[in-house]
Amino acid sequence: MEIPYTVKPRPDTGLYNAKLGIWLFLASEVMLFGALFSSYVLLRVGAEPGTWSMGLMDLLVGAGNTMVLIASSMFVVLAWAELKQGNLAGYKKWKWATIACAVLFLFVKWGYEWPSKFKHYDVWLNNATVLQEKFDEGYHEVASHGDHGDAAHGADVEKYVKKIYTTRFFKEESKDSQLAFDDAWRNGTLALSGHINAYEEAQIDVRITGWKADAGVSEDAADEALVKQLAKQDTEDAAGLRLNGGYLREKTDYDTAKRAEYALGQAGFTVALSVAGYKRVEAHPWMWRTKRATEDIGGKPRVSSIVFELDYSHHKGIITLDAGDIKRLSAYEPKHSTFFGIYYTITGLHAAHVFGGILIMLYNMLPIGLGLWHRDREQFTNRIESFGLFWHFVDLVWIFLFPILYIL
Repeated sequence: MEIPYTVKPRPDTGLYNAKLGIWLFLASEVMLFGALFSSYVLLRVGAEPGTWSMGLMDLLVGAGNTMVLIASSMFVVLAWAELKQGNLAGYKKWKWATIACAVLFLFVKWGYEWPSKFKHYDVWLNNATVLQEKFDEGYHEVASHGDHGDAAHGADVEKYVKKIYTTRFFKEESKDSQLAFDDAWRNGTLALSGHINAYEEAQIDVRITGWKADAGVSEDAADEALVKQLAKQDTEDAAGLRLNGGYLREKTDYDTAKRAEYALGQAGFTVALSVAGYKRVEAHPWMWRTKRATEDIGGKPRVSSIVFELDYSHHKGIITLDAGDIKRLSAYEPKHSTFFGIYYTITGLHAAHVFGGILIMLYNMLPIGLGLWHRDREQFTNRIESFGLFWHFVDLVWIFLFPILYIL
């Protein structure tokens, strides 16, 4: 059965089926993204002064990705124009250029921009005095001497921090920014922002404290579970540990200890973890939260201290934070704040549309998709035109996203 109006326009709308369908789909997309944009605007306008994060996006990265998507819109039109002229080779050239731009956009977004946020942290401390001491320790040199030795006009640490605070939460200095900063400085509600360069992580002893014979696990199966966790594959040691208890591992890392605790718990064992000491780890951990840093292990925290490099300190603001002083620790992830929650929602949904567009473009470049060109050139050209409308919409969404998230 032949489907009507795949090439010729419908008499009631003046559009062929695919174009009518894509316009109806785009209307639903406008409502979806419109709701998200409206939510963002209402949340931002309704936020109390000094509570809405700003200036955290990399303007150059956002502008670069904007140019990439604008170029891709031009390339998809050129690909369609080549088909209208019957030039399949020209279509392939411009369609591959469109795909390359889309892949580059996602690579920058998912491979660079988001990971850089997941390694960037805000730390709130329990005590205002300690917070001010850490600000002074981290910013004393740069506040006194300026960047690279230039004069800072005698600015002290508090004024330097105030400048950072104003940039982050206000577009310019004002009475509101002054009052909000004074209150935050006095109450210690400011956050230290920067990167974790290293941390002192617990070295953990894993000790078997008992075995439940009624746990539904046989002695042989329990011993086998122990053998898998022992450094030396000795079944006699396993049987002895099951009967008498004792140390399974000493001074092991957190991940190994927790895996052993879980696996042995499934085999009916009761396991006790205790901190034998702390070892310095040079790393930039991903998406840490307070619980991960201050998790209790036998009455001691998993991490005793964090080496933290403050933003805007020009690599001079290296401070050490004791775990006991940390009230809250969070990477720039969706859970961090309302701003990042809606930022990842909107940009993630947009990136999903870009990814879906890449799949459709690849399909139209494969023999299964190009087969329609050899059967009905006009219908294939219409298909590419319909996709082009979708792709223009995806680009248009980003053109709205860029200013409200990166500039405003």
